[in-house]
Amino acid sequence: MFEDKPLNESIIADEAVAYGAAVQAAILIGQGSEKTQEIKVLDVTPLSTGVETANGEMADIIKRNTAIPAKRSLTFTTHEDNQPGVCISIYEGERKMVKDNHKLAKFNLEGLMAKPAGVPVIEVTLDIDANGILNVSAVDRVTGSENKITITNDKSKLTKEEIQKMVKEAEKLNR
Repeated sequence: MFEDKPLNESIIADEAVAYGAAVQAAILIGQGSEKTQEIKVLDVTPLSTGVETANGEMADIIKRNTAIPAKRSLTFTTHEDNQPGVCISIYEGERKMVKDNHKLAKFNLEGLMAKPAGVPVIEVTLDIDANGILNVSAVDRVTGSENKITITNDKSKLTKEEIQKMVKEAEKLNR
């Protein structure tokens, strides 16, 4: 890829990060040269975010490295006959099973009509705003019953080190 060119080892990582932060700040406050204003810096999701399915797997709704803000939906249904409600558990991580991922929150969607398994249609939407705040909503398309939750960047979120560890584990285990 680099055609056997030697690496430039004179770059100091801390200085590169500080320079990038200064450029981002200039963009946000509208200062700097025309070239600075032309730079587009995208923030991305560090981990996939999704919900738990009936078999304990994670259904990814927003994939890792998706540019934010991002809004994605996925349709689910019930797994038992005549379920009056469903529990929506939200996770982040790169592993197939939710037990190997990080639980963010959970809430219930009540008021489902008594129907056979697989008939109710429940749309779960994840919406991450530019500040990294996650809004999760679940709507039963038949009854219109809805519930939602907001997850902020507080102490329940993982550290950068924990995120890197999860990604490395998932890569090592092929998810």
